[in-house]
Amino acid sequence: MRFQCRCGHSMWNGQTPNDIEFWVYSDKRMCDEILDNDTIDTVKLAGMYNYNVWCCPNCRRLYVFEKGNTKVLNCYKLEDE
Repeated sequence: MRFQCRCGHSMWNGQTPNDIEFWVYSDKRMCDEILDNDTIDTVKLAGMYNYNVWCCPNCRRLYVFEKGNTKVLNCYKLEDE
């Protein structure tokens, strides 16, 4: 997917791995569903995220997407650096 930040920077997640995309899991999901005898199955992990978050490398805004959706749920901008 390609996405343009509000600052104008164009982002793309077509390269794996990449530095803009983060997968977010709840602590409950991590403990109850993902961890199995203190090990993590990375194949299983890839599809179990709750949210997908992109961080603009230019302005550091965070864009939160719901799993499987390209519509932005929330956008966060740093107040101070």
